[in-house]
Amino acid sequence: MASRRISSLLSRSLSTYLTSPVGRTSCVRRGLQRYSTASAIDEPITPPVDINYTKLLINGKFVDAASGKTFHTVDPRTGKAIADVAEGDSEDVNRAVSAARKAFDEGPWPKMTAYERSRILLKFADLIEKHNDAIAALETWDNGKPYEQAAQIEVPMVARLFRYYAGWADKIHGLTVPADGPYHIQTLHEPIGVAGQIIPWNFPLLMFAWKVGPALACGNTVVIKTAEQTPLSALYVANLCHEAGIPPGVLNVISGYGPTAGAALCSHMDVDKLAFTGSTSTGKLVLELAAKSNLKPVTLELGGKSPFIICEDADIDQAVETAHFALFFNQGQCCCAGSRTFVHESIYDEFVAKAKARAANRSVGDPFKQGIEQGPQIDPEQFNKILGYIKSGINSGATLETGGDKMGSKGYYIQPTVFSNVTDDMLIAKDEIFGPVQTILKFKSIEEVIRRANASDYGLAAGVFTQNIDTANTLSRALKAGTVWINCYDIFDAGIPFGGYKMSGIGREKGEYSLRNYLQVKAVVTALKNPAWL
Repeated sequence: MASRRISSLLSRSLSTYLTSPVGRTSCVRRGLQRYSTASAIDEPITPPVDINYTKLLINGKFVDAASGKTFHTVDPRTGKAIADVAEGDSEDVNRAVSAARKAFDEGPWPKMTAYERSRILLKFADLIEKHNDAIAALETWDNGKPYEQAAQIEVPMVARLFRYYAGWADKIHGLTVPADGPYHIQTLHEPIGVAGQIIPWNFPLLMFAWKVGPALACGNTVVIKTAEQTPLSALYVANLCHEAGIPPGVLNVISGYGPTAGAALCSHMDVDKLAFTGSTSTGKLVLELAAKSNLKPVTLELGGKSPFIICEDADIDQAVETAHFALFFNQGQCCCAGSRTFVHESIYDEFVAKAKARAANRSVGDPFKQGIEQGPQIDPEQFNKILGYIKSGINSGATLETGGDKMGSKGYYIQPTVFSNVTDDMLIAKDEIFGPVQTILKFKSIEEVIRRANASDYGLAAGVFTQNIDTANTLSRALKAGTVWINCYDIFDAGIPFGGYKMSGIGREKGEYSLRNYLQVKAVVTALKNPAWL
């Protein structure tokens, strides 16, 4: 089913498909109901994929951890183990960095023609498409996201990203610069070396592509640490990368925990650059470890508490659907989720009533079932954290419109939850909940909502819903955020840069901007004798 629909969906954005009338009608036909029944959740479907890659990938080979240790990766639908995965630590990081260093200093990858690197990345993208359904099944099994989302949207996006960076590989070049005197000046754009990368659990494959794609296109070698909650899909696609022809040591994958494997990678003196996606608190530690070691440059994509502003002239039905998607997509486990829904006072009551009805009709259940919009949260820690925030919202005086509790007797399912009458000082309006909890706040004027929207330590993204171009222009320039979506949300084209202001991070990923993270700029100045011209 998924394979037949990939080509048509590639040209559609994530939110365009999932929030379109066609997509909504399709879900209704498949049996949307007020929260899926517990019995539907308690009978998980057996995923249609085998687990073949559970070891560390170092120097082109799958190997056990030096310690021999393993850890469980868990099915969030049931809380039961899927497989035992090799647990890497500092010794394994040393082995991987050593392989990556040798592959960079001596190996063929940075010395290969850019065109040849491009061809390998294009073949890799072809293999991702060929194995689309198996990759998506692993992603859903390990993460809990809906299979239709993984198979029809995310895996095709991964292939698209690698094709995008394959296209950049032979277009990276320096400049010739004029000077005041008899000198020839040129700039060289050189690969930075060994890139250490740490990816999160909410979008394991997409974050793999965002980081590995530009690093390899620029000629670097990579050591990437996966999140301990979701190691399986990265190991699978890394094997495909070698099948595509990437040399040993160029891409190394370490599964393990942050305090051991992650810290070792951040502190390693032979890692030339770090990229991290995760929480702001962990991002601070990454930056500290990088500074205390060899002062390696760091890019960080961190937390968010993004405002979604619904103006008084908005089409309310469209705004409700878009705001719903902006918050609840991926079980609410999205760093740029529109988690502060600001609604103009003139339409507030109508918006709340419709937002409540939409959340109450959200289909929740086994993510392998057709038509399911929301699967389980990632693990018990996140599950309990979200329930704690819901309790905080109730205790602080917000109005619980719908949801507010767990679902079923197995796994980590939470009811889609909506709060109204939320004020800026409440924890649910300030902290990153990272779950299916929509908070709806009221505002009176554009000047007021700009001030309140910007009164946050975060600045990752924002959304604006209005039919007035002047209002859209005013808000898009006034909001302190790395991305502002106008009358849409979560549009993630390969060429669109993504990153945050303030404590939402440092640097940008995707697009041309991400290439700068993996290149050194060298100026070469040559004296000229009797030049014909300057």
